Amino acid sequence: MGIKKKFIYIVLGIVAALAIMLAGGLIAYLSWEKPPELPASPQPALIVEETPEPEPTPTPEPMPEGTAFENSRRDGIYTVLLVGLDQMSGSTDTILVGRFDTVRHEVNLVSIPRDTIINVDTEVRKINSVYAGSINWGGNGIDSLMTQIDWLTGFVPDCYAVLDLYTFIDVIDELGGVDFDVPEEMEYMYQDVMGDKGYLYLAPGMQHLDGAHAMALCRYRIGYITGDYGRIDVQHAFLKACADQFIRLGNIPHARAVAEMLGENLNTNLTTANIAWFMRQLMKCKSEDIHFYTMPSEGRILQGYSYAVPRLWEWIEMVNFSLNPFDTELGMWNMNLVYIDGAGYSGTQGYLDGDWYFQTEED
Repeated sequence: MGIKKKFIYIVLGIVAALAIMLAGGLIAYLSWEKPPELPASPQPALIVEETPEPEPTPTPEPMPEGTAFENSRRDGIYTVLLVGLDQMSGSTDTILVGRFDTVRHEVNLVSIPRDTIINVDTEVRKINSVYAGSINWGGNGIDSLMTQIDWLTGFVPDCYAVLDLYTFIDVIDELGGVDFDVPEEMEYMYQDVMGDKGYLYLAPGMQHLDGAHAMALCRYRIGYITGDYGRIDVQHAFLKACADQFIRLGNIPHARAVAEMLGENLNTNLTTANIAWFMRQLMKCKSEDIHFYTMPSEGRILQGYSYAVPRLWEWIEMVNFSLNPFDTELGMWNMNLVYIDGAGYSGTQGYLDGDWYFQTEED
């Protein structure tokens, strides 16, 4: 056998061995990851006034609107609550509710503004104060926040994940950074949980962001005319850039390492294997099938605090279009939220908790 022919056989043997090793690794990865379990009983947890049990009849009467009933889920649909936690204040300044369609390979994410008003009788009625408030009163934070999301959307998300700033930075660094077109010059002063102060600067234009600069980009809002809404738009653009980058690459760098990092550091009901499964499902999506929305609302001042008050009918339409995992439409009878009703305010359940609060509006 000639030297050239022998060399070709050696190369082919090495390639074959590598292929077998890669295939074995892929099989091991696929056998390790798994989807999360969905709730055993159908949702949503409808909010309804108690009514007397009807007398049994041979032919049951149709259930009135708003009566609890069993909803069937659409195949392959998962709903998720994603939260960004400010470790200094304990507030949840980034709140995203999502629907992941693993059959049609489509992702919808809806931002809930940090100042969204909630129907509770407390001095501050902002949704971003719920998590910290619960912990301050001996709770775990996430249960109270999930309840408020249920009241806003009409259903309890299947999965939740609370991400702190440091884990966010570590994940972006592990991914190798993200290319992003920074919309404007940003100067950012920050203070970490140890009390140490720092300074970050971002020049406008396309650049490769590491974790710290990505964090600064996503938290910055002081320079936007629209305040928190401007920040939400940039967060959407950054997350879309992340997804586009990894979809173009055809993989998520260090996927298992990232999944394990998230599994160890998130406050979540997902396992590391669940996170890995979602990451692979994301890679099956096309860039144009990943959509971002923001809860429609209007700015109002109540007792000196600024609030985002939902525009009810637009919000219900958005919930059903982008988030609802069920075959049946959700409506105001599934929700417990405050909305603008003419010149005043109303609650979808027919009451405003602590009604006195709404009688001293400062416009």
